[in-house]
Amino acid sequence: MNPLIEAMAGIFTAAAASGGPLARTARFALETVDWAGRLNEPAPQSCPVVDQHLETACANAGLQGSASHRACRALSAATGQVTWFMNPKERWTAPDLAAFMPNFAATVIIGEGGLLPSDKISAGFSLQGPDTYYPPHAHLAEESYWIVGGDGDWKVDMKPWFAVRPGDSVYHKSCARHAMQTNERPLLSVWLWTSHLHSEVVFVRSGPFVPPAEL
Repeated sequence: MNPLIEAMAGIFTAAAASGGPLARTARFALETVDWAGRLNEPAPQSCPVVDQHLETACANAGLQGSASHRACRALSAATGQVTWFMNPKERWTAPDLAAFMPNFAATVIIGEGGLLPSDKISAGFSLQGPDTYYPPHAHLAEESYWIVGGDGDWKVDMKPWFAVRPGDSVYHKSCARHAMQTNERPLLSVWLWTSHLHSEVVFVRSGPFVPPAEL
């Protein structure tokens, strides 16, 4: 198995034994993905935030031999297979978004456009640069996160902010409003969508998120 795909499977395998909603979403990924399927050959592409901060995030990846450490090691070695992307510049309108957008990038490893095809899930890595605020946002997709490198703070709906570091995980039910804040170090995470794979990420300034179907 490709080392990067194997590392993703390792994250989900560890999570499947943990209990709770992330165990359910991880099992869904393990059961629905054709892990031995033929790989795509996406065009490699990087972003400034990746060039500047991926190495630092991976240097703070938790214990040697842990699932997060293996994921970081596989990602670092797979630069020729990974397509990183940023949000289009036309979305950089509000001041907080103009500060955020250049400091965040993501890549799809499993799913449409990724290294391993799947029409059941979408999963990959996200990298948030240091001292960067990801404003409150939401989407129809059910989302699971596993922190693999660096650290930061997280907020879900009306719950208080909480700190995250490698080995931690976060679950977002469909339409949950969430935000992230990094401090001195960048934040590298594995993300997984298990529903509404083509839903749009919407920035939510105030109040609850209203799904497009209900507008």
